[in-house]
Amino acid sequence: MAPSVHRLALFAVPLAAALAGCSSSYATAAPPSPAAPAAPPPVDVGPIAALTAHPDLPAERRTVQVVGGAERVVDAEEAVRGGFTLVDLRDQWTPYIFTEIADPAGAPMINRYRSIFLGLAADRSDADGQPLPAREHNYLELFGIPPTLSVLAARFRGEGAGGQGGGDPCAAVDLARIRAVTSIPLREAKSELKERARIDALARKLEGLREQAHAATIAELASTESAKLTDEVNAVTKALAARAAFAEVEKRLRCEGLFAPRARHATGRFDDAMREAVIRFQRKHKLYDAAALRPDTLAALGRSLLENDHAALVRVLTERVVAAANLLEDGSVGTAATYQGASGQTLPVRNLVDESLRAALAQLGLDTPEGALAFFRRRSPEDFSWLRVAVKLPPPPEYHSPSMDLSVEIDRGDVIYDPLFDEKGRPTNQTRRRFPMITLRTKYREQIIPLLRWRTTIGGWRSDLASNGYEYYRYKGSDVGPRVWRNVVAGPVWIAPNSTPVRSLVKYKVVQGASQQVVNYDEVGPGYLSAYGLVAAYNVVPGKDGKPDWDNGVRVHGSSEILSIRNPNAYSHGCHRLMNHLAVRLFSFVLQHRPVVITGDRTLNFTRQFLWKEDVYEMRLPSRGFWYEFDPPIPVNVLEGNILGKAKKPITIYVPKPEVEYPPGPIPIPQGSPEARAGGGGDE
Repeated sequence: MAPSVHRLALFAVPLAAALAGCSSSYATAAPPSPAAPAAPPPVDVGPIAALTAHPDLPAERRTVQVVGGAERVVDAEEAVRGGFTLVDLRDQWTPYIFTEIADPAGAPMINRYRSIFLGLAADRSDADGQPLPAREHNYLELFGIPPTLSVLAARFRGEGAGGQGGGDPCAAVDLARIRAVTSIPLREAKSELKERARIDALARKLEGLREQAHAATIAELASTESAKLTDEVNAVTKALAARAAFAEVEKRLRCEGLFAPRARHATGRFDDAMREAVIRFQRKHKLYDAAALRPDTLAALGRSLLENDHAALVRVLTERVVAAANLLEDGSVGTAATYQGASGQTLPVRNLVDESLRAALAQLGLDTPEGALAFFRRRSPEDFSWLRVAVKLPPPPEYHSPSMDLSVEIDRGDVIYDPLFDEKGRPTNQTRRRFPMITLRTKYREQIIPLLRWRTTIGGWRSDLASNGYEYYRYKGSDVGPRVWRNVVAGPVWIAPNSTPVRSLVKYKVVQGASQQVVNYDEVGPGYLSAYGLVAAYNVVPGKDGKPDWDNGVRVHGSSEILSIRNPNAYSHGCHRLMNHLAVRLFSFVLQHRPVVITGDRTLNFTRQFLWKEDVYEMRLPSRGFWYEFDPPIPVNVLEGNILGKAKKPITIYVPKPEVEYPPGPIPIPQGSPEARAGGGGDE
């Protein structure tokens, strides 16, 4: 459910005089523009040979090397033989899981989601495959689909919002005022009006005291008076700084083109239009933040357009470099993780992502905003149809090989089986201190080496539609014990069970200028917003003696439900979620480091009709996605975790919601529960 909208009236500043004619009394000195962080030491990749220039090569053989700051076209095959890695900057790039693959006979294997991915990345189409309106942008980095280099080029050149070409469109924004605050509180309208009146009255009082004391500033007055007066001065100073910052944030969002074309925004209010503009800003700059003006969002708002555009380029190049070098280790296992090499020396598990990215940026001259701007200014739109760059990257660790002995461990962290409400209808504590974590490991020379350790999710209490048509709470837990990954699916779909609340299967969409309800394919997929995200692996118990695998529906998959991964009070429906871009990285790596059978597109041809309110909807799912099969499968072990609360085992029956009035009679029994298997019937 979307957060409630706050409508504020606080920033129609009645104390404008205090910020102008009397500004010396209240204002604190705005912090200077933050200094650029110290550049990390260069990555030693050894001597870099200058390859022979071949300016007339056909597009399929071209790559670009930067030598002494100057670009030259060289032969791609020669570059690879010389130990260079080719980083693909073409607009038709996709991660490995969506690449075009040929079958043994050489015929292409259709990966249905590839064209959708490319359309979204290029701002050509929306999630439903419909053309994107002119001057609209998808901003889907947050959900695992980075923009193409052509989209970034438009930002840098000034063809789209936030560009730098003919002068900074946000030059009039006072970034210092934004940087002067770390957050801006957002209150409901009535509360804010009262707070504004209190601050205004307090400001007038302090100004009168300052004049009586002949103090130069309010801060000087406070230094000679009581602690209470100091608190009042701090409160006024902070509130006025927030008002000034909010006004600049409005200007920043407008000049960056983030208000919707028909948005009706009332200046000084955090209304619907302002909230949506903040969300678009956060998505554009890949900020994992709520729809509010919190520290991460304000820090990005306080940076220049060029700085933020450069940060976006670095993020995009991160995924391109990771894909080109076929690596995964990102430092998430910590600095203490080591292994013993073949020479007997103890070696660290390196942060290969950071090492390779820094090496590539330095060699290409893209490690500064100015260098990135120069790069895009010398590029033509046609360049991104063929452009690859040759870079020397640090050597991979010795434990890397085409067939690695990989395994997975999932620690469920703190586990709470207690219902959401106690017998008296009071909420129970569902907060965890220890989060679920997933660790990918490899076995090398009889050592278990962790490659990554990422936060994930486990199941918890969710709404479930029972056979009587009413919703109850049901605990949807995550299985414990040994499992395997046998299948990975790119662009997967989720077939919603009958217990899924029907309200989630429809959505509003503007079609030919009118808003109407349509089937919510965002929920079922394929797509970045779907239940399984962009890619999913099936956690199953392997079958024995010719019996099939046992599948309880638990997956390790990408997800757009970012807060469920980061929030100590949030849970999944039983699956282990990962941020989409990390799930794509993980499975792209694993598929290239294990024996795998590529099954390809799996036909489904699923249809379902359902009634919502007074309309009948039909859902069609032609494919289950693009399938890969590990042979042998990858072992997965799910640890029990730390059980908190009164209940020590999962509750398998429905629990009524406190606010719902249910019909008379017994509570239905959930399908698949022990009670149903014991002969008590099923819910569906």
